[in-house]
Amino acid sequence: MDSLRRGWIGLALFLAALVLMPILVYGYDRSNSPGGGADPVSVGAPAPTATIDPLGALASPAPTDAGLAFTGIRKDETIEGFRQIQIESERYSGSIEYVLNGPISPFLTVVGRAPYIFSPQVGGWQTTAVPNGQYTLTAIPTEIANAAISVSFTVSNPHDAFGAW
Repeated sequence: MDSLRRGWIGLALFLAALVLMPILVYGYDRSNSPGGGADPVSVGAPAPTATIDPLGALASPAPTDAGLAFTGIRKDETIEGFRQIQIESERYSGSIEYVLNGPISPFLTVVGRAPYIFSPQVGGWQTTAVPNGQYTLTAIPTEIANAAISVSFTVSNPHDAFGAW
């Protein structure tokens, strides 16, 4: 008789779990989706809306603009020595992921909050630590999709990272 009673209790708990699981999963999914309260960047920000062009076709929403801009570097500039490169933004306050590509293995660094200074060394970047060549620095805001910006430039030091003149 005792095993029969335990079997009914186990069956009741199993059925309760079957009923409650979808409710819990749905609630968890809503709390982690954009605009669900867990994402501080999306709170108070209007959701992008689709528009209809004059021909009646549905146009996709534009990517969210984080208002990012590089300072300390210009496109196609030739640089040497110490450089302080950073991202300026009046609207974005999340972390920035920097990726440097060029004649080296890709270099990745993350800056958690402003000021968003690209600093492989203390306070900035000593370009003599890398070989001369063409580089691209990409800044990726980690909390906004499709808002990465890039700048291409040339490093040309009197001698390269290996001491050659």
